[in-house]
Amino acid sequence: MNIGFVVHDFDTREGHGRYAVELVSRLAREHSVTLYAASATAALPDGVRFRLVPAVRRPAHATMLTFPTAFAAVRGRHDVVHVQGWSAHSADVATAHIVLEAWRDAVRSAHVSPGLGERLLGGAVQSRETRFYRERVRAVIAPSGRIKEDLARHYGRKDDVSVVHHAFPAVEPVDHEEARNRFQLPQDGLVALYAGDARKGLDVALKAIASVDGVRLLVVSRSKLEEYQAAARTLGVAERVWWVNGLPDLTPAYGAADVLLHPTIYDAFGLVVAEAMAHGLIPIVSDQAGIAELVTDRLSGWVVRPRRPEESAAALRAIQHDGELRARLATEARKLAQTRTWDDVARETVAVYDEVRRS
Repeated sequence: MNIGFVVHDFDTREGHGRYAVELVSRLAREHSVTLYAASATAALPDGVRFRLVPAVRRPAHATMLTFPTAFAAVRGRHDVVHVQGWSAHSADVATAHIVLEAWRDAVRSAHVSPGLGERLLGGAVQSRETRFYRERVRAVIAPSGRIKEDLARHYGRKDDVSVVHHAFPAVEPVDHEEARNRFQLPQDGLVALYAGDARKGLDVALKAIASVDGVRLLVVSRSKLEEYQAAARTLGVAERVWWVNGLPDLTPAYGAADVLLHPTIYDAFGLVVAEAMAHGLIPIVSDQAGIAELVTDRLSGWVVRPRRPEESAAALRAIQHDGELRARLATEARKLAQTRTWDDVARETVAVYDEVRRS
């Protein structure tokens, strides 16, 4: 099969990019793949052809608006064109990594201040995304049941939507003591990790930490953190929070932590949760993350509501004081992470391609 695979950035530092890297590397084993992207910082798998998409790169919303036309200018002929979100004027298959209207609703409900690009261009991007999912793509892959529901509720897209959950990665063991030393964390006590976009729930994570004596929080984020650092001082937890301005690879952070604290207001799936579980971290994850539908509450993780810091605090408190519970949850999280691989995702994705070609 001749596949055109389209993504803004072929880059493992972002969720869409990690998905693309994992999937393209497997598709290329049996199919002819041309990768279309505005940048490719990850190594191209053997045999994959690359075409640069000359989209505007800054701000992010300008990339979204210009990418489809830029892709059209370099687009070749393929049996299947698989795009990531609204990144083409039309496509055979799209993976819905976000439903923008649902995300914007979550932001408003959480009283999160949108950035300048969102304020100026968010509406334009959303209107084009709406039309794309309603009229311009033949089949949609939803990374979770919640995204399938969001597509129906917000965009009226109900037909030809297949749920293909993302996978859990295969990981190597990390030396816990060495990882803590890297971040100058004490060797004793419970360490929770918050990783990713601060807007999704870092304020809740800080409030939860403030309610549980002795728990430390490692924050790894490329977001602007000044207001959160000020909040930590106001809450009296500044000395229990370690700040890291992004990492190219989160493996050391997973090795240093015991728990992933992820009270997100919105995630189509939550690859950071999958990665943390593969490393044996206990996920405290909100029910607004798609991966929560795979987690059994208080068996393979702890499912909370996103804007309820008291629920995250209760989970931390129970895990901190009950060693047997902590060990059991970590074991079950790791077991769940062994049930689904990226080979599974590739196989199910090709099944969607085959169905599109038959229709």
